[in-house]
Amino acid sequence: MISYQEFILVILYMVMTYNIIALKYSRSRGFSYLSRTSRAFLVALHVFIVITNIFLYFWLISKDFNTVQGVFRVSGMILFTAGIFLILWGIYSLERAVFIPDENFIKTGPFALVRHPMYLGGIIGALGIAVFAGSTFGLLYTITLAAVLSHIANYEEEDLLKRFGSEYEKYKGKVPKIFPF
Repeated sequence: MISYQEFILVILYMVMTYNIIALKYSRSRGFSYLSRTSRAFLVALHVFIVITNIFLYFWLISKDFNTVQGVFRVSGMILFTAGIFLILWGIYSLERAVFIPDENFIKTGPFALVRHPMYLGGIIGALGIAVFAGSTFGLLYTITLAAVLSHIANYEEEDLLKRFGSEYEKYKGKVPKIFPF
């Protein structure tokens, strides 16, 4: 069993580290204006943060794993698989762009459904694992993750608005942010 203190530490780590990711968008000129070396470092840092958060999430779930009925297990696996699919589809749709394309933003594939499909995929995947494990802490983590990713998306969108102006504003008016409803 996990203690509330351990749960709070995991949540604090997630919130702090994902907000470090948001810093790359909050500079006055944004991620796209950084040097190639700085961008490579930030991408590596981003990957490190995501991987460490995934490991901590699995550790959290392993400490709060409960016996649930088969329907929850199957539902959890379906949600997890859908989340992974959405993340991979988003990565594939970005082609060779590193997190944000240089020339124009992508508005096809999963980006036609929501502006941040990989964030949605992460949320759905985390929810699927929590449901599969019958984990209350996993569910609370997923809710917090959704709020944090929405916050990061705001910074990312400020950068996109600066770079693409009215074209991005029109896209923003037509396509939902993270959830397709």
